[in-house]
Amino acid sequence: MQESLRFDLEVRSVQKTKEKETGTQAIERALKVLRCFLGENRKISLTEIAKKVGIPISTASRILNILEKENFVRREEASKKYALGQSIYLLGYCEKMQDTLRKVAYPYLVKLRDEFQETSIMYVRDGTVRRLYEKVEPEANFRFTPVVGTEYYLWAGAGAKSLLAFMRQEEIDAILSEARPLTPKTIVDREAMYGDILSVRRRGYAVSLDEYNHGFTSISAPVVNRKDESLCALSVTGPSVRFSPELIDVIGERLRGYCLELSRNFGWPGPFEGEAWTFPFLGPDGVAFVPAADRFPLPLP
Repeated sequence: MQESLRFDLEVRSVQKTKEKETGTQAIERALKVLRCFLGENRKISLTEIAKKVGIPISTASRILNILEKENFVRREEASKKYALGQSIYLLGYCEKMQDTLRKVAYPYLVKLRDEFQETSIMYVRDGTVRRLYEKVEPEANFRFTPVVGTEYYLWAGAGAKSLLAFMRQEEIDAILSEARPLTPKTIVDREAMYGDILSVRRRGYAVSLDEYNHGFTSISAPVVNRKDESLCALSVTGPSVRFSPELIDVIGERLRGYCLELSRNFGWPGPFEGEAWTFPFLGPDGVAFVPAADRFPLPLP
């Protein structure tokens, strides 16, 4: 009787160990699936994921279904490919207090919110899209309430223009080739968009009037580093009915001033004495220059 009981307990112990190992293995596989999206792999097919992880397609499909249910990945209906979901970015958001860029820029977002009582936003480039990295909302007023981690097109909107202005010609061309109307005022003409991009360099900020979302206006300015690269864009966004031309100018100048301060903190060598442009181009030797004409193509280094 005792031997039988001992044997039964041993069997149960082995079964629990196997269940534990199976659960551990499932977690490891799920994490390996998520790691497939590191680097340039923004969107991946089911077959590619199964191959990368080294598991059957049926197993990969089961793991992805669970991750999709919990919003760690999302499946695009058109391409049938997978991309990272909102939950991943929300987890990252919890760790951003340690991020230098966010910590330095956040007080400026608060000041913009407090002064203009509109939503202030921080965008960063994420491959061929821009992503909402931080926001500060007013307590009163009808407000624009985007979700941290949301991705936006890089070919439309004031935040996009601020980031495009510091990208190389071939990158700009590739991104603008995807442009399509989002509203009746979306800029899809390439030459017109080039003009707006250069305007960011010249006056220091960009404006979007109902170009991305109907009924919403956004003003944005770039934060630039010593390599003449845009680290992020700070924006003020709200209902267009609250943004008069005069207020847009005031917000634009305030954003310009704040972003110049931030840029100097990150090693940007300007402003340049005697230079009319806010953000002139920087040559390989660090010497500032502006294009001979306010249009593309430009003599970029």
